[in-house]
Amino acid sequence: MQDADRREPKPLPLQSHGHPARDRRGFARVPTEIACKVRRDARTVFSPGRTVNLSPSGAAVTITGPRRARVGERIAIAFEQPHCAITRAAHMITATVVRAEPVDPSGGDDQSQRLGLAFDTPQFGLGALGHPAAA
Repeated sequence: MQDADRREPKPLPLQSHGHPARDRRGFARVPTEIACKVRRDARTVFSPGRTVNLSPSGAAVTITGPRRARVGERIAIAFEQPHCAITRAAHMITATVVRAEPVDPSGGDDQSQRLGLAFDTPQFGLGALGHPAAA
């Protein structure tokens, strides 16, 4: 038997509850840059942002604003559309924050935050709004 045949398979990373980690995304994320606006609740003004990546089931976005988002928080997001300058409620996509982390972990920029969002319903065709993200 050759050495390659005797190697043990590498174990999968474990989640906090002891089961192998799985990617829970329904669709692959594509690096895409689109300007967006995030509304945290009905009384809040929009926070400006940009997508980092996008799929029909969710997005990673970087937003700027004084208030920190929390995992589990419900938000509404609108993506820049060249033919529609005003964001209307009908164009808002509702989502849940599934990840929230500072863009600058050192604390130098406490106004920017990277969010992982899971859309309530799949959003097909959003990729046509953006530009491929720089590598």
